Amino acid sequence: MTGSKGRARVRAADVAAAAGVSATAVSFVLNGRDAGNISPATRDRVLRAAQELGYRPNRVARSLRRDSTSSIGLVTDAFASSPFGGRLLAAATEAADAADHVLLMMDLGHRTERAAEAVAALEDRRVDAIIYATMGFTQLDEPPAARVPVVLANCVTRRPGPPSVSPDDAGGAVAALHHLADLGHRRVAMLCGHYRPGSAQADSGNVSGPIRRRAFRAAAEEAGIEARHAGRGWSIADGHAAAMEVLDAPPSRRPTALFAVCDRVAAGALLAAARLGVSVPEDLSIIGFDDQEALAESLVPPLTTVALPHALMGQTAVELALAAARGERPDPSRRVLSCPLVVRGSTARPR
Repeated sequence: MTGSKGRARVRAADVAAAAGVSATAVSFVLNGRDAGNISPATRDRVLRAAQELGYRPNRVARSLRRDSTSSIGLVTDAFASSPFGGRLLAAATEAADAADHVLLMMDLGHRTERAAEAVAALEDRRVDAIIYATMGFTQLDEPPAARVPVVLANCVTRRPGPPSVSPDDAGGAVAALHHLADLGHRRVAMLCGHYRPGSAQADSGNVSGPIRRRAFRAAAEEAGIEARHAGRGWSIADGHAAAMEVLDAPPSRRPTALFAVCDRVAAGALLAAARLGVSVPEDLSIIGFDDQEALAESLVPPLTTVALPHALMGQTAVELALAAARGERPDPSRRVLSCPLVVRGSTARPR
């Protein structure tokens, strides 16, 4: 008779009975200790029986034996509202699953003052390690305090601290300049995000904006390219206003290419060009930064941009967390991932 509680859980003893072997043999096979102890034929019978019965290991019992819950905590400041969080989370979940671990996420929803509370909650669940990830690249005064190993994703500490993985913003900006230079552009402008010295590091772009601006200007100077900058924000409206400012010049003095600090600013620049009757990419090339999902490749024309490696950051963060849980210290402890250029239809040779 089928009760309201559903089918009973399949036990290792049930697998042993179905395979006609001892419980010890099943334990060896299912725990990966069969080499040298169990014959290949017996191993195949155990695995076939386990599959046919739908056997699932008891993780609680396994964790008690191994003193490990096979789980990793992920604390984020605002991934639920981030256009990039899904990429990092999906890759981190896949990497954890491949290592037979589960990922437990707690999103602070911009309430970073609750980080300690989130860490404590994950510690109560006996996670093996904790990944602390931020929506925008951030410099932390101090890493979150925890009794288990901590790994930082998309953020770093000012002083030597826990293992971390972050994007190479400077390298991405240099790649953008080289792309424009290779096309033959000699007059360019960067539409920048704002930066206020001493402002909170949680301020969006407070770290990435200056890094990208300095690297772009240095690369332009080295290449002998005239470069100016304008703009104060990170929104579509900010990009529109900044582009209207730099494009308000005679064609002989107008920049032939714009580098936007992010794809939203680039979208605003595209709108400004359309308003002024400037054709992209025939009269003006525009390149963004981030490769924002559902935006960059959906613009008209599709946006050439520099991609943030969020998926690889998620995968790398899990790998670092697993190593830290084993007591290993990665070398180098700070992983900086390249930001690849994605060429689409918004850049071309100048006329």
